[in-house]
Amino acid sequence: MPAQSTYAFRARDSNGSVVSGSLVATSAEEVGARLRAEGKYVLSVQDNALRVTMALDEKQIRRNEAAKRVKRDDVISFCQQLSVMLQTGVPLSEGLDAMCQQVAQKEFRDVLVVLRDDIYGGEKFSVAMAKWPRVFPSMIVSLMKASEASGTMSMMLGRIAKYLSKERRTAKQIKGAMGYPAFMMITGLTMTVFLMAFVLPKFAKIYEMRSATLPTPTRLLLSISEFITTQYLVYLPIAATLAMAAMIFLRRPAGRRMCDWLRLQCPVIRKMYGQLYITRTARTMATLLASGVNLLDIIAICRGVTNNHYYDILWRKMEQGVRDGKQISDAVFESSLIPRSIASMINSGERSGKLADVMESIAEFSEEELDAAVRQVTSYIEPIMIIFMGLVVGGVAMALLLPIFSMGSVMSGA
Repeated sequence: MPAQSTYAFRARDSNGSVVSGSLVATSAEEVGARLRAEGKYVLSVQDNALRVTMALDEKQIRRNEAAKRVKRDDVISFCQQLSVMLQTGVPLSEGLDAMCQQVAQKEFRDVLVVLRDDIYGGEKFSVAMAKWPRVFPSMIVSLMKASEASGTMSMMLGRIAKYLSKERRTAKQIKGAMGYPAFMMITGLTMTVFLMAFVLPKFAKIYEMRSATLPTPTRLLLSISEFITTQYLVYLPIAATLAMAAMIFLRRPAGRRMCDWLRLQCPVIRKMYGQLYITRTARTMATLLASGVNLLDIIAICRGVTNNHYYDILWRKMEQGVRDGKQISDAVFESSLIPRSIASMINSGERSGKLADVMESIAEFSEEELDAAVRQVTSYIEPIMIIFMGLVVGGVAMALLLPIFSMGSVMSGA
């Protein structure tokens, strides 16, 4: 087994922040692969003993930034069409050339042009893909590398397209479940601000002209309205500062840990996110195991798929256990993140040598559970948001109309 060494690294995470640390690995290339699997852009990897540095080409960094605009739907379509062309006997280079002429999006077309030129230059498809981590995640690169060794590239591209389609569906489910309350919250806040800033001042003039004795809720609301319309030079800078501070905090490790903890502990959404992580893990493991990818590479890729601090602890324990000759189920049994029933199925799959089939079954079961969890979250959030908007908007309206209902003399001038 190759000797291991400690490598110091600098990388840029998905938020654009520069992070640094150290990893124990057999080579700088392995460190780079593990970091890319976590969704990071490698800036440098340095062997603390040999002082060997691997720097990412600046031109490639600019390419990766431009590739952020490539849509996942285009990648899925590319894999599906290229798979069909390869199955019908079209050479890879000709297939890429045809795709370059067919793709409409400029950013993706630029990626495919470079990809085609690399293939013409004699590079392997997996190596050419690895230059575009924003477009082709490390899981795709690992699958293509396995297919090149086994001669099953066309079949593997079809499998990749199927995997990406399921991932897209899962992502849309989560965005839909969380997007509805966000939309309702923004709508309610906008309506409230509109009422307070534009409608209330008109009522205030009417009440002032009538010299009315106003109820406490109305006086409080009018005071808030006056503050909003006259003191914006005070509260807007404060609000902007607080928002910026919150964004900076959430980008830091402590902020990300807090968000990860809330996803796993918040009563309404924890089941949904728990099933999301299990579904992605099982689906990814099943696909990679069936393709013959190295187990340590699979663990590194799963770390990037879950992208959660507490799952990251599980992957580190699992990775160390595999290096020590243990089974992955040993770390799973010790974790509170994975249900005991799933841990038992994983252990059974390892003992029977059918772990890939077991993970596929877990993925199918977890997808059904995720669908149910999303429906449950939606069913909880809808009435909560309706009640919230009713209380806010209805409370404002009632405070405005309360003097009219309680004192007819306000409008009659008596």
